Amino acid sequence: MYTADLEEKADEHGVNYHAFADDTQWNARCRCDDTPTAVGKLEHCVTDISHWMSAHRLKQNTEKTELLWSGSKYSLSKLDGRGPAIKLGSDTIEPSGHVRVLGVILSSDLSLEKHVSAVTQCYLLLSSQTDSSFPAVVGCRVG
Repeated sequence: MYTADLEEKADEHGVNYHAFADDTQWNARCRCDDTPTAVGKLEHCVTDISHWMSAHRLKQNTEKTELLWSGSKYSLSKLDGRGPAIKLGSDTIEPSGHVRVLGVILSSDLSLEKHVSAVTQCYLLLSSQTDSSFPAVVGCRVG
């Protein structure tokens, strides 16, 4: 596995790293007035990792890359609601109001309202499609 190398790259840039299966997360903490520094750290880290991946015949999928600026509603208001985008090579990653991490929908204000709503809709769908006299297999994806 290459995860030890990726963790070293993150440490070199002062970026936090977490991996689970094929899901890798990079994050940097900052104050609202220091977002340019955090953006620079993330951009340099991910660019360095992209070069490392190319050298190992791997490819980063920027189409699946998501960016979430999180904090209190007050902090987010200082960032015009969502925060700045990051540039990864020729791609620009715009911030999202929510992301899905290991099946849980996280919102930028750290509330779970969107996740609870999705789980509730899934439950209602499943409960309306099952008949107690006939066992059925029904699936529902949250997020």
